[in-house]
Amino acid sequence: MTESYSSNDARLLRAGIVAGVVFLGVSTVEIFARPGFDIMRHAISVLSLGERGWLMVATFILSGLLVLACAMGLRRALPGSRWVPILIGLYGLGLILAGIFPAPPGMGFPPGTPDDQMPVMTPTAIIHSIAFMLAFGSLIAACFVLAPRLADGWSAFSLTAGIVMPVLIIIGMAGVIPPGIAFFIAAALGWIWLGAIALHLSSPADAPTPPAALTRAPGGTHVL
Repeated sequence: MTESYSSNDARLLRAGIVAGVVFLGVSTVEIFARPGFDIMRHAISVLSLGERGWLMVATFILSGLLVLACAMGLRRALPGSRWVPILIGLYGLGLILAGIFPAPPGMGFPPGTPDDQMPVMTPTAIIHSIAFMLAFGSLIAACFVLAPRLADGWSAFSLTAGIVMPVLIIIGMAGVIPPGIAFFIAAALGWIWLGAIALHLSSPADAPTPPAALTRAPGGTHVL
């Protein structure tokens, strides 16, 4: 552990774990609890609509804030890396924006929406779509940027997550598998990746220490 790295930084990193548990926990419960929602037809973002939509809105925003805290922890845990904390911060920002600007109703959800009504791309819906692309794009990029800084097994895990997430999004948008299923699995993989990396780096023995983090003590001895 470096002198600049503390238990407070570990807590910031672990905020990313809490964010994943909150997001996946609430969205999984809501998938089964919300009348009219069908994961085969609907993306989980539409759970922000309807009379209980406030719960998913709060989940998006809270998870995003926790991810921003995790990004601050990454900045401390990876002193030689500028882009990983920035990309994770953009992921958190995308989540917050997705909560503030919800997805449009359509295809029978929320209840009362005609089954044949396609989502209308209002300004709010457009911002939501941009937030979706910002969040997933930043998270995927972070997987590739961080991979070279990790040990072999962790590096392979990071690269695999970075490859599989966009593949899932593409095949979902192409209709190869239902988009709701594809996007949920991609989101779950992203949260698992972030949580695992946060847990890994929050352990002092596992946190990478680049040469730039070394300082020279009086007498010429290098210390951490």
